[in-house]
Amino acid sequence: MKILKPTTALQAALLSRSYIHFDRRLTTKACKALVESPEAVRKHAFLPFLQQDIVRLRIKRDATTGEPVKKHKIRPIKYASHADSAIYAYYNFILSQLYEERIGDSELAEAVIAFRALGKSNIDLAQQAFHWIAENRPCTALGFDVEDFFGSLDHGTLKQSWASLLSTSALPPDHYAVYKSLTRHASVRLDRARLELGISRTAMKKRRIERICSPEEFREKIRAGGLISVNPAKAGVPQGSPISALLSNIYMMPFDQRMLAETKAVGGFYRRYCDDILVVVPTEHVSTVKGLVATELSALKLKLQESKTLECTFAPTSSKPLQYLGLLFDGAQITLRSAGIARFNARMRRGVKSFRNSKKYDGQTPIFYQRRKVLIHRYTENVKPGERNFTTYVKRAVKATGSEAIKRQLRRHGRRFAKLVKD
Repeated sequence: MKILKPTTALQAALLSRSYIHFDRRLTTKACKALVESPEAVRKHAFLPFLQQDIVRLRIKRDATTGEPVKKHKIRPIKYASHADSAIYAYYNFILSQLYEERIGDSELAEAVIAFRALGKSNIDLAQQAFHWIAENRPCTALGFDVEDFFGSLDHGTLKQSWASLLSTSALPPDHYAVYKSLTRHASVRLDRARLELGISRTAMKKRRIERICSPEEFREKIRAGGLISVNPAKAGVPQGSPISALLSNIYMMPFDQRMLAETKAVGGFYRRYCDDILVVVPTEHVSTVKGLVATELSALKLKLQESKTLECTFAPTSSKPLQYLGLLFDGAQITLRSAGIARFNARMRRGVKSFRNSKKYDGQTPIFYQRRKVLIHRYTENVKPGERNFTTYVKRAVKATGSEAIKRQLRRHGRRFAKLVKD
């Protein structure tokens, strides 16, 4: 039975995970016996995470020349074994219930907008912020970013916050085992593991194998081969585990409470999306807010990434648009980030080129012609039922914001695509 949205901790643990790891997928019986027994969790031997780097192209304009500058941002994503993921998902459900109860129907429930089931998209959340600004100008919007957020969560502070949520002075043994597996987590780079074990990308992608290796191969080639690295720092949790996102919200609760109270006191607006912090206040309070954010982050042993701090004064428009959750707002109109459009166009060119360069034929017909439907589904609004892509995102953004400017940004997209796939 496929579970679409878990309503119990056990259902969360049983969610299907189709990737290949060091272990096989658990049966329902084995999963239930593991996650529902605190003693089994306490004794569980957690396996190393598999690490895969996600590389994203970032395009920014040079402040002096105005020319676009390409940079690649590397984000290490680590995913847990099947048994470990089941445990993390189980405890994530338990802790998320407690977290939601703690914040209740307070304004904090509206201020923390990442990793929670709010029934709203990023477009809706950005629109809320822009609407508030439009109704309360003149004002100044301040955007802050935390440096290496998940990699900087202090272990001692995290443990204390975790126990506080449980209303205990110390973590119970099973919770402590989960905490320890995350803070002292071990990981193996997927590319190195594949190379050592002689596994192709195709075998992984098409799931031609049940697991990466046997327990014997794990000991002889992975462990003895020195492929395992352990987090040596007293800070950081793996980004990608089923519980890390929630733990970041638990960790930031004192910050959220203080920032919301202080912002509200001066008639302002506060939102936090993971490490993306937005504060909008009357302009005379800007310097106070900047100092408060730095101080409160420092109290949690986090560091403000000052180079990414954004300040936009709306009186009524702003010479520098506010960039928030993928959209831009200058006080007059809402638009898409040009970098997002550039990435989509670059992806589309690469995708069409890879198909066009195919030399294979099916009879007398080049494969490229047969694959046009795939390209149409991938790069136009004519997607398969239930699927989404960038163009459907744009349509939703236009509908939610009513922005004609967004329509104009992609008015040439159809012609670009047609030219690329033209005979």
